[in-house]
Amino acid sequence: MSSPSPKLRHCALAAAAVLALAAPVARAASLAATPSQAEGPFYPRTMPSERDNDLTQVAGQPPAQGTRLYLAGRVLKVDGAPLSGAVVELWQCDSFGRYHHVGDDGGPRDDGFQGYGATTTDAEGRYAFKTIRPVAYGGRVPHMHFKIRAPNGAALTTQLYVKGDATAGDPVLAMSPAGTLGKLTVSLSPAAGKEPGALTGNFDFVLR
Repeated sequence: MSSPSPKLRHCALAAAAVLALAAPVARAASLAATPSQAEGPFYPRTMPSERDNDLTQVAGQPPAQGTRLYLAGRVLKVDGAPLSGAVVELWQCDSFGRYHHVGDDGGPRDDGFQGYGATTTDAEGRYAFKTIRPVAYGGRVPHMHFKIRAPNGAALTTQLYVKGDATAGDPVLAMSPAGTLGKLTVSLSPAAGKEPGALTGNFDFVLR
């Protein structure tokens, strides 16, 4: 069998180059970036001594009050590639509606709830937290705060809401662009094999 002519080989190489260039472009537009939201006034002023990814237990204190929530997911780039080594921070109020480590004084508080935690994504971009189902407080619907810092310097600050919770009148959502809530909602379901009544949820964060 005769070899392809130089002209045909040139056309084939040119076509392959076009496809190689087009593929990353098509992939780069495959995922929508997770919307950002305000950090709020309750990010820790100083980091607590305990800041692991289990917010339900503080040394020397009884277990935190509230429904256990096992939240996990991935941190991804807009092209779908996992972001390993990204730091994921989570902070939220306790079952009494109190934030910790920020001077949120007044009213009861749950000293068994850590209030803030952090973890680092693995090689597949995965993260996981054990916390409590968020509760409403002071005009805000139940939510959790997140800050994700990628090794390349990219960062995202946002909030996560629970599917099915009433959200009318929430001031942060009221100031958000249309469609934001649908992109920041996590579905919860019973967590098999965990504490009675525990819930589980999965959410992927996408960074630009």
